[in-house]
Amino acid sequence: MSTTIAVTGASGFIGSYLCPALEEAGHRVLRLGRATPQGADDRQTDYSRSSLIAALDGADAVVHLAGRRMTREDAPMDIGPFWPSNVVAIADLVAAGREAGLSRIVLASTIAVYAPVCGLPYRETAIPRPINAYALSKYMAEAHLEMLTRAKGPSAVALRFAAVYGHGEKGTPALMKFVRQAQAGETIVLTGNADYRIDQLYVRDAVSAVQAALASDAQGAYNIGGGRALPVGEIAETVNDVFGNAGNIRYDTDSDAPMPETCMALDAAKTDLGWRPAFDLRAGLEDLRRSAAGSDV
Repeated sequence: MSTTIAVTGASGFIGSYLCPALEEAGHRVLRLGRATPQGADDRQTDYSRSSLIAALDGADAVVHLAGRRMTREDAPMDIGPFWPSNVVAIADLVAAGREAGLSRIVLASTIAVYAPVCGLPYRETAIPRPINAYALSKYMAEAHLEMLTRAKGPSAVALRFAAVYGHGEKGTPALMKFVRQAQAGETIVLTGNADYRIDQLYVRDAVSAVQAALASDAQGAYNIGGGRALPVGEIAETVNDVFGNAGNIRYDTDSDAPMPETCMALDAAKTDLGWRPAFDLRAGLEDLRRSAAGSDV
């Protein structure tokens, strides 16, 4: 069924993939953001309640991607910079959504709400232990959204994304750094422990998870990841192979001690959302290479 879906942070990395995918599926997409509107379905908002009420007019659902990300300049344990955009804004979004008659809110959250003490693989039943202030703000956003919608709606779901990568992403440090080095024909130098493992999620899988969440009536929080913890060494070697830089790698590793992993169990998403990742690392990187060459988003 065709619906009208509003996307906050539509011009961002995930939004730039999500909006065209929703349109291809037959939906009308309202692109919400702070920038001056460029198209008929672009709507400017400062994310205040009154502004959101106007921006959400006519929408059936909203995907909330907007928020403040952590930068290198941020103090890791200072929640102050994240509080207005990531936590307080949820109340305005819910109130505006209710005023606009929304039936569904999908919130983008993060794997960083977990820590190794939660047990591996991370499961939604574990008590979250956010690893920094940004992660804490996203967990608080999840809780705030659930509290505000449990009695009066709209129905709401949070998606805890693993580290998302793809063409246009600049915030996945290791993998995208490797891609830039491989594209330039540079030697990738690995230090530390090459067996450090990361749960990586390709952007098109993040998009399909959002689409599954929109089509579902499931509520609560769901893990959305790549399905396995990938060693940094394997990531670097696969990147080199896909981008024509095979063998151009040097291991200056100084540790072979056991390393923590970041990997989420996906059982709940498979059962309740009917979602599972379609791209393994190589398939994601090959699609990224095609995208970077200009044949796709």
